[in-house]
Amino acid sequence: MKATVSLDSVWNLVKSLSTDNQKWLADKVYEEIAHKQKKSNRLVFPHRSAGESVSPEVKAMSIGRLPDGFDFERETEKMWEEWAK
Repeated sequence: MKATVSLDSVWNLVKSLSTDNQKWLADKVYEEIAHKQKKSNRLVFPHRSAGESVSPEVKAMSIGRLPDGFDFERETEKMWEEWAK
């Protein structure tokens, strides 16, 4: 059996719940939305060859404008060295 309930009635019911129950309900709603979005909006990433470098334009789009004199390659190597410790 399907019943029709107005959104105002649902909102009044939600307002009457305790804060903990409202948070639980909100979490469940967000989980359901995320689950539906994963199914419908799968991201497809283009393939890039292992030896191919990332263009400065793409770097600017993904990490923003870097300060003058910033050496991306040197900083990346330093990061890998620190992670290897």
